[in-house]
Amino acid sequence: MPFAVRFILGLLAFGNVGNALAALTADYQFQHTLTSTVGAAPALTDVGPGTNGFAIETVDGKNRTVLTFPRGNGLQLAPTTGVTTSSTYTIVLLARLLDTTNFRRYIDFKNGSSDTGLYNSSGRLVFYDFAQGAGTPITANSYRQVVITRDVTATVVGYVDGVQQFTFNDSGGGGIITANTLRFFVDDATVSGEDSAGAVARIRVFDTALTPDQVAALGRAPAPAPAGAVVPVPTLSPIALLVLMLLLGAVVLAAGRARRSPR
Repeated sequence: MPFAVRFILGLLAFGNVGNALAALTADYQFQHTLTSTVGAAPALTDVGPGTNGFAIETVDGKNRTVLTFPRGNGLQLAPTTGVTTSSTYTIVLLARLLDTTNFRRYIDFKNGSSDTGLYNSSGRLVFYDFAQGAGTPITANSYRQVVITRDVTATVVGYVDGVQQFTFNDSGGGGIITANTLRFFVDDATVSGEDSAGAVARIRVFDTALTPDQVAALGRAPAPAPAGAVVPVPTLSPIALLVLMLLLGAVVLAAGRARRSPR
């Protein structure tokens, strides 16, 4: 096999030009269980005075088992050690809120001790009190995929259904996970009542910050992923693409010469 062909096949097989891989460390799909389908992440636990329960709902046009929760209730992931670091992560929620007026909590990073965190605010995605989206993509009782990322430079980015809503530098540490605990949907004790009843179809945690392209490529409610799954998003830089095109041209020319050469 000509060297050029071997080189191209190796490039495509290993994806070592601009390929980004992010480890999925927890995937909660709520199929009558609070356990993760991947990794060694701990099971989620119910939080709040009410009762959470499994139910069949229509998610993205298909009937699916989800976890419903009354107002004042939610879920807790603890400890987060081994799932993600306290400062670099991606968290993906596929959920609906019954009430989207005013502030309604999505994620609490401070174990109930601070009003800081990720909220819906009358249809906007908000990280209180640092940034908010300009649009209002969140509507009551509609499943939305909400994503929050925090990278090694403390840059926090929020998305709804793959579309970026805000970004800010979290120099104050509002997005740092404290007490190795993440809480979902249930509000803090400092300014209580900013929560809503609702349902969740899926929660995922990655141990790094996904890029905008990776977030846009995320599925929503697919079949369970295998243990140790990765999310590959291969990308080619303009230079790499040019090199690949030149190599493909060389292969075509070489093949043409080989056909014309006498035996």
